[in-house]
Amino acid sequence: MDLVENILAGLNKEQESAVRATEGQIRVVAGAGSGKTRTLVSRYSFIANVMGVPQSDILCITFTNKAAQEMKTRIRALCPGGATGDFVTTIHGFCVKFLREEIYRLGYPQNFIIFDEEDMKALVKEVLEESGVERRSGIVGNYMEELAEFKAATPYIQNFILPAEPPGTPPLLGKMILRQKRYFALDFDDLLFFTLHILENFPAVCEKWQKQFQYVMVDEVQDCSKPEWRLLSTLSSFYGNLFIVGDGDQSIYEWRGAHPELFIHYSPEQEYYLKQNYRSTGNIICVADCIIANNKNRLPRTSITLRGPGVRTLFHHCKNERDEAETLARELRKAHLPWKDMAVLYRATYLSRSIEQVFIREKIPYVIWGGVRFFERKEIKDALSYLRLVALDDDMSFKRIANVPSRKIGKKTVAFLSGYAASRGCSLLTALAENLGRLKNNKAARFVELISEARREMARSGIASLLESLLEQSGLMAEYRADTEEERLENLQELIKSVRMYEEENKDEEDLSVQTYLQDIALYTNADYQKDDDKVKLMTIHQAKGLEFPLVWIYGLNEGVLPSHRTICERGEAGLEEERRLMYVACTRAMDRLHFSDSEGFNVQNSLSKYPSRFIREAQDDDGYTYYDIVGKFDQSLWDGTDELIASLEKPEPESDSGFSVGDRVHHSVFGDGELVSQDEDSGTVVVKFDTFGQRRLKAELLRKVFGGDEAI
Repeated sequence: MDLVENILAGLNKEQESAVRATEGQIRVVAGAGSGKTRTLVSRYSFIANVMGVPQSDILCITFTNKAAQEMKTRIRALCPGGATGDFVTTIHGFCVKFLREEIYRLGYPQNFIIFDEEDMKALVKEVLEESGVERRSGIVGNYMEELAEFKAATPYIQNFILPAEPPGTPPLLGKMILRQKRYFALDFDDLLFFTLHILENFPAVCEKWQKQFQYVMVDEVQDCSKPEWRLLSTLSSFYGNLFIVGDGDQSIYEWRGAHPELFIHYSPEQEYYLKQNYRSTGNIICVADCIIANNKNRLPRTSITLRGPGVRTLFHHCKNERDEAETLARELRKAHLPWKDMAVLYRATYLSRSIEQVFIREKIPYVIWGGVRFFERKEIKDALSYLRLVALDDDMSFKRIANVPSRKIGKKTVAFLSGYAASRGCSLLTALAENLGRLKNNKAARFVELISEARREMARSGIASLLESLLEQSGLMAEYRADTEEERLENLQELIKSVRMYEEENKDEEDLSVQTYLQDIALYTNADYQKDDDKVKLMTIHQAKGLEFPLVWIYGLNEGVLPSHRTICERGEAGLEEERRLMYVACTRAMDRLHFSDSEGFNVQNSLSKYPSRFIREAQDDDGYTYYDIVGKFDQSLWDGTDELIASLEKPEPESDSGFSVGDRVHHSVFGDGELVSQDEDSGTVVVKFDTFGQRRLKAELLRKVFGGDEAI
C-alpha cells in the first residue's frame, strides 16, 4: 500500500473529499460521531507527507489538550518517523507558544506565569482584603466575572499594562490587573488578548506569524468566541487556507462567549458534510435528529448509520424523585454492562444528590465526573506551588506554601517581606533569604535552602524525581501521611505518576522542562484529566461534551430543568435553542442504549410543579411516530402541565418600577447600546443583549433608555 492509500484508507467518500481539499476557505459540517478527528488527522498527514509541507507550517487547533494529544498520537502513526509539529495544540496552547517569543514587546519576561482559576481567586481575595472590601458570600466569584467582562469590553492592555505610570487611583478591577502585572501573571483571557494585541499592533510580528502557517485547521469551531475567530482569521489571512470543522447543533457554550452563528453563517469557498455516524444506532440518531430539527438557527442536515436500528429509547416516568433514582439504579444493574460503560447526564449538579444517596445504599460504584478539578485540589495545588516556586520564583506560590507545612512564616512576616521586596524590586523568596538573620527562624532558613538545592537539582533531574524529592524534603508528604483523609496522599501519589506519564509522552520534545510542564498543566481542563475507573460516570451535559458511552441515561428531564426556564427567561429564543442543543449533545453521547427519566412532584430549586420536558415529546417525526417507549404509569394529561409551563414563559413582562420594559433599547457607558431581555425586580438587575458584547446581567440604574437613537436624560 503506497503512502496516499495508507493515509486515505478507511475514509468514506465525504471524508476523503475533505482531506483532498487543501486550498482556500473550507467548512466541514461534522455531525456527532462522524469521524471528524480521523478526517483532520488524515488531512494533516496528506498535507505533510503527500504535499511535502513542513509540519511547522501547519497550525492545527483543537478544543482540549486531551484532543490535541490524541491527534498527535494519530499523526505519529501516519507520518514517517513518527514526528509531529509543534503546532498541534489548543487556542490557548498556541497563544502560550506565541507569547513565549513575543511578550517581551509588552515588557513581560519570557517565563511569565499562567494563573488558573484558583490562582485568580487567590489574587482577587488578596486585592479585596487590601482594599478593605467586605468578603461577603459569592463576592469573589462576582468580581472574577466582572474582571473577565471588563477585559473583554475595554482596552485594558493599553490602559493598565503598557503605561509606565499606572492610573493614579485605578478602580478595583484595575487594581487586580495591576496586581497580575506585578506577578507577571496571565490568566486564560489574557493569553488570548495579549496575543491579539501584539498581532494587531506590531505589523512585522503579524506578518512573520502569518507567513509561518501555510495551513490553519480548526476543530470544534462552533465553540469559538469572537476574539478567537479574529485570531484564526488573522493567522490564516496571508495564504488564505483556513479549514474549519464544526457542528452548530453541538454549540453549548454561548454563555461562555461562543458564537455559533459565526460558523453557521460563514461563507466558505468549499463545503463538505460528514453525514455518516459511526457512534450511535439508528434509533438514537432518529431521537436526536427529531429533537434538534425544531431549532431554526442551524444548518439543516441528516445523519445516517450502518450500525442498524438498535434498541428503542426508553422514557422512564417516575412518581417522585426517590422513585426516579431507584429506577435508575435498578435499570443500570439490569443492563449487565461494566460500570464504566454507563453515564448519567443531568442539566444541573443538584440533581446528583438523590442519585448518590441511592447509589451508596445500593453499593453501585460511581464517580462525579468533573466535581473538583484534580489540579485544583488543595494538596495538588500545594505540590505544584513548590515546583512553581523552584522554576519560576513565583510570589503567589511563595505565599501559598511558605508556611505549608508550618514554618512560623505568618501573615506579619509575609507583610514585612512584601514591603521589603517592593522596595528592593526582588521576589519574596529573595526577601526571605536576605532577612534570615533578622527573622532568626531555623525552619525558614531550611526552606530557603530546600528551594536552592531543588534549583540545582532541576538541571540534572527529571520532573517527577524533582517533585518527589520536594514533597519528601519539604515535609508535605509526611503531613499528608498523617492526615486522616487518605485520599489526599493517594492524589499526591497519582500526581507523581501523571508527571512520569507526561515525561514519557513528551520524551521526544526538545524543550521538555519543569517550566514547560507547568505551562501545560496550567492549560489543562477537566476533560484532560480523569481516571477511567470501573465506575458509573455522573456528570452534567456540558462535561459530557466529546465523550461517548454504550449506555447513556438523561436524568431529571423535567420542563424548567431541561430546558432551563431561567436560561429561556434571560435569553429568549436563543436560550431555548441552546438548551435544545444541550439535549442533542446528551442524546448523541449514547452508542447503543439511551434512557430518559423524569418524575412528578415539586421542584424547590425553580419553584415549579414537575412535568415532562418538551424535548421528550419532540422525539417524534412529522407523522407523529415516536422513537421511544414509555416505562411506568404515564397519564397523557401531564403534557397539559408542560404546555401551561411553556405558555407562562410567553406572557409579556409588565413594566417595572425601574422604568424599563422588556424590548427597550438601552445604553451602557462601557457596553454601548443593546436590547433589554429580562429583569429581576427583587435584585434590581436586568439582562441586556448588547449589540457588540452579547448578553450581560447588570444593575438597572446603570442604564439609560434610548429613544430614536438618542439617550434619555
